[in-house]
Amino acid sequence: MGINESGNILHNVATGQRKPRVIVIGTGLSGICMGVRLMSAGYDDLVLLEQADRCGGTWHYNQYPGLRCDVPSHYYQYSFEPSAEWSQRFCGGAEIREYFEGVARKYHVFERIRFNTQVKHAEWTGSEWVVDLEQGGSSEQLRCDILISSCGILVRPKYPDIPGLDTFAGKTIHTARWDHSVDLTGKRAAIIGCGSTGVQMVEPLSKVCSKVISFQRTPQWVLPIPNRKYPELGKRLARRFPIISKTYYVTFRFAMEQMMGRGIIRDGWSRKMVGKICKWNLESVKDEVLRAKLTPNYTAMCKRLVMSSDYYPALQKPNVELVTETIDHVEPRGIVTKDGKLHELDVIALATGYHANEYMLPMTMTGENGVTLDDVWKDGPRGYRTVALPDFPNFFMVMGPHSPVGNFSLTSIAETQSTYIMRFVNLWAERKFETVRPREDATERFNAEMLANMKSTVWTTGCKSWYLDEKGVPGSWPWTATKFRNDLQDPRLQEYEIA
Repeated sequence: MGINESGNILHNVATGQRKPRVIVIGTGLSGICMGVRLMSAGYDDLVLLEQADRCGGTWHYNQYPGLRCDVPSHYYQYSFEPSAEWSQRFCGGAEIREYFEGVARKYHVFERIRFNTQVKHAEWTGSEWVVDLEQGGSSEQLRCDILISSCGILVRPKYPDIPGLDTFAGKTIHTARWDHSVDLTGKRAAIIGCGSTGVQMVEPLSKVCSKVISFQRTPQWVLPIPNRKYPELGKRLARRFPIISKTYYVTFRFAMEQMMGRGIIRDGWSRKMVGKICKWNLESVKDEVLRAKLTPNYTAMCKRLVMSSDYYPALQKPNVELVTETIDHVEPRGIVTKDGKLHELDVIALATGYHANEYMLPMTMTGENGVTLDDVWKDGPRGYRTVALPDFPNFFMVMGPHSPVGNFSLTSIAETQSTYIMRFVNLWAERKFETVRPREDATERFNAEMLANMKSTVWTTGCKSWYLDEKGVPGSWPWTATKFRNDLQDPRLQEYEIA
């Protein structure tokens, strides 16, 4: 099972096996990964549905100035497709998008994508899934034996509820829907939000705008990691010796899982070390007043850790201002804060994130016996080991509820989940079952264990973040990445209902 060195598919569906009809929803990094797994195994009765006009997921939608991944490029790539072409340690969005699109083309996944196609509803009929589509104003239905959601975690942009925002006479742009037609040269620009996105924008905007104002509600801990550029000599060596790129992958994975991963799930040396580095970095801000404004009152990594070496220097430029006063309203000329001050502006950039953990929404689903996704998730998204749902036969998820997110490589997570899902696809092809779904008691047990382990994570130490649901319960994986890989190494078939 696999791909040869030329990238050609090695079809190896054994004689007597059947080929499932498979639909994958979403073509971000997780959907592409799932597509590669299926095509590599010879399961080419495959359709991937994408609502956008291009694949890449978040790397298609996000195109704001300064965009780059905060996971090292060599660890953000697929382990089965190492690249020698990365230009720097943390590459920009366009370069990452080209990588994923290139993988989709190489493994013949790209030609099976239907773009500009919105999935409205999916329903289990008792023997197959019927998927309702909308494309260009017309409706259509597709049918499949196995349905896989790869819709991602951060999909629908979140717009802030600020009075008068729609009255602003200048240009308002959400970072997830950037408008490249807007010329920022010499403009007065505001950035609302100071998570990873807002932080990344400050330095590039400071180079072209006459004034940049960063509106901060909560300060962030910032880990300084220089974005080293890779020389051409190093690329040539990596092209000749692929083991170099693979070594980078393993090294960065070890470093991030040991430093970030362990620090997130329990207190100890790694959490303390990250905190000390962040505090040391904060000392680089010489202005005591500014430094005080930038000092968080919570433990490092309680929110998603921001990685940047140019944020603090950019904030200290003469044309950059940090405003911590609460925004009161927006008027045609700009933003007015609670102290009554008007900040005159030409552009407002909304770095306000997404409606987190919506997964397949607004798509609706109906499973066995009329059970709907709204029913199952009325108290919040939940699932079985991040990949499946009770009452939804032959349905799987890549990046489902409680997947390890944050400062992890989502490509590594997607590889683990897609490999696990392929075991069920193979069992179906071998006629070992017709339908499979996780048991309700096994799902409840997993969620209870997970909730119990949340208490030691850094997310519960006293801050608000998008990791927490409305009840303050973290929505991510509370164990190590090693445990995640081990748990999804082989299916626990006794925890499934198999027909």
